[in-house]
Amino acid sequence: MRQAERRYDKLAVRLSLIISRLVAGETLNLSKLAVEFGVSVRTLRRDFRERLIYMDLEYHNGNCRLLTGDNVVRREHIALAFARQSGVAGLFPGLDHRLANTLLESGIEAPCIVWQPAPVMGEALQGIFQRITSAIAGRRRITLLTEGHRCEQLAPYRLISLEGHWYLTGELKGDVSVFTLTDIQTIAVSNENFTMNEPLLTLISDSEFIRALPHFRFFKSLLTGANNRLIPHKDN
Repeated sequence: MRQAERRYDKLAVRLSLIISRLVAGETLNLSKLAVEFGVSVRTLRRDFRERLIYMDLEYHNGNCRLLTGDNVVRREHIALAFARQSGVAGLFPGLDHRLANTLLESGIEAPCIVWQPAPVMGEALQGIFQRITSAIAGRRRITLLTEGHRCEQLAPYRLISLEGHWYLTGELKGDVSVFTLTDIQTIAVSNENFTMNEPLLTLISDSEFIRALPHFRFFKSLLTGANNRLIPHKDN
């Protein structure tokens, strides 16, 4: 991934998190946000001034909050932010504010839909999904229990939907790990933060890697077996 693309990805994640917190009613402190995102307060002020100008914000003593009211946020901006962050924007050719507004104003008779098999999720799995999403957003390590196997200190990177299944991708001891969401039985979120490994994040975001997700466990077992066979054995 080129440097410019990495900067755009970080900006998109930063704006998405800021918007979600403001809409949830949080009052944000710019100094604390700057430390959290690893940017300067000046950069955050530019974000608010240039990129979040459509939001009705109030500033006081270095804090920022969203004002209440019927026209607090234009729906098409929120819809665009969600589409871009979730990766579905590419499904709509030329998706912009005008198209987003047209889709939102169409009512029940929507002019276009995206159909794919929806995964069946019980309440327990829905709770696991939400906790993993929060851990990813907060850069918090997690412990998983899957089919009797315990995985500790996993750094969750991204939940990816493919062909009706959700896959959790992450990093464990410097290697990529992949788990099918339906295999996860329990999850515990730790207080330990982590920093994403840029090369691993680039790999996880690659389209070829994503297409191979259903076969990840098989490929990994082949590679592990090959590595074991390459280890020299001493004669007794």
